[in-house]
Amino acid sequence: MLICKMMRDKMQFVLDEMEFYIRDAVPHEREMFLEHTKKYGIVNVISLFLATCTIIGFIMGPLILPQSFPTEAKYPFSVDTHPLYDIIYIQQSTVGIQVIAMTAIDCQMSMMLWYIVFRIKILQKQTLKVKNAYEFSIFVQKHEYLLWLANEITNIVRYILLTTVSMTTLSIIMGGVHIVGNQPMIEKMQFTFVVSAYASLVFLNAWPSEILMRSCEGIGTAIYESEWIGGNFNKDLVFVIQRCERPPVITIAGFLPILSLNYYTKFLSKTLSFFTTLRIVLAKLEPISI
Repeated sequence: MLICKMMRDKMQFVLDEMEFYIRDAVPHEREMFLEHTKKYGIVNVISLFLATCTIIGFIMGPLILPQSFPTEAKYPFSVDTHPLYDIIYIQQSTVGIQVIAMTAIDCQMSMMLWYIVFRIKILQKQTLKVKNAYEFSIFVQKHEYLLWLANEITNIVRYILLTTVSMTTLSIIMGGVHIVGNQPMIEKMQFTFVVSAYASLVFLNAWPSEILMRSCEGIGTAIYESEWIGGNFNKDLVFVIQRCERPPVITIAGFLPILSLNYYTKFLSKTLSFFTTLRIVLAKLEPISI
């Protein structure tokens, strides 16, 4: 929430840009946006669904599990009387909903990334239709603007994703303790949803980040395939092609490597290693239910 507060003006600018562009888009561009939204938006829907199922499972847990509240918090006073019991139950449920609702912020970051990907894909198609130097100059202006916009979006997204990756890693590792530990099956199911929901959050933005890098590089390929550009090679073309080789990336030096599908696979692998280590430690402390 603090990061969103700091990035408020930039986020508002990007959202306004999205609304204005889609409102004024020509029919074939609008159709492209709708097609890609149906194709890639399912990941956002699944993430929100998992988050919703997770919090509902925790809130309703006391109906099945031998515990009084959604979490097993300890209080230095009696909590068995009403309305104190009701207040604590509502407070824990509200906090859980607030935490899980942060999934919507990650979905919004993903939406921004997909938007710039779609804009670049549209420009890539327009590159093939360039017929003269004037149209090429317009292409260069659009290309420079989209690269600037992509950098603005990645600057907004990177700090939010740093917190997402950090909290996801901790949640998966600590949630794994309950999954492999000697816990009731219902509780294991609860934390299975937690691990799945958090794992999907990283993928939610790693996928469009990967496509963004490929799409920027695809502009260079489209230039090579353009008939007019192929016969009028000059320094401006060299500049554009070189710029395509340095696509915008989501990274924070020393904290977050370049976010991509390759990073996501490494993230899952390393998290599984921690998960396995915890399992070995727990095996020495208590019997493991598999």
